[in-house]
Amino acid sequence: MYRIVVALAILLVTMGVKAQEPEYMWEIGAGAGASCTYDDINRSKIIYKPVVATGVILRYNANARWAWVTEAATLGIKADSRDFDNAWPNGSQYKSDSRLWQLSIRPEFSFWNYGWANDYREKKHLAPFLTAGIGGGWSSGEGNTGAVICLPVGIGAKWKFSPRVNFQLTCLFTRTLGDRADGIKDPYQIGSNSWANSDWIGSLILSVTFDFKQRCFDCNRE
Repeated sequence: MYRIVVALAILLVTMGVKAQEPEYMWEIGAGAGASCTYDDINRSKIIYKPVVATGVILRYNANARWAWVTEAATLGIKADSRDFDNAWPNGSQYKSDSRLWQLSIRPEFSFWNYGWANDYREKKHLAPFLTAGIGGGWSSGEGNTGAVICLPVGIGAKWKFSPRVNFQLTCLFTRTLGDRADGIKDPYQIGSNSWANSDWIGSLILSVTFDFKQRCFDCNRE
């Protein structure tokens, strides 16, 4: 009889304790969208000749607010000086059709705690975020191509679709140091080291990621 009472007590205690929902430390996925350039040619149009952009993402979720993202992306660049009224030295005309291949790492800060199961942290399924980082890339195409340093900065929002599936919409503006991204070098003849010669690339990418590697709540190191 004593053993039955003890067993029932243990069962009742076990039923009264809610199991902690699993959390995952890593995400991996891919995305696609469009990119456009703000460079030597385009200095006025917000959206100009959008080109397909794609990327592969690896994200480490440090906690419900902070994450670290490593992204390998390819951004298209197209522009034609005949679409603008800019005055060029010697009456020259320029056209760019290149692609930037970049690898970047950047932190992400969510405005709200992000996650699936709500708890004392009041996690949300939808959370906007800010991000900025550094990377390197290679510009391929006609003309002045080569290695560049990339400084991406942007905003976005992520949506926890299910316990292990996430959607992200990320808008980035990537500044490339140097004058190689669009394949056109110093068309205004003001010096290759001038701040005005650096190129910007804007991108809007929708991605989907899958969570893996469950976080260990009983491990002090985690």
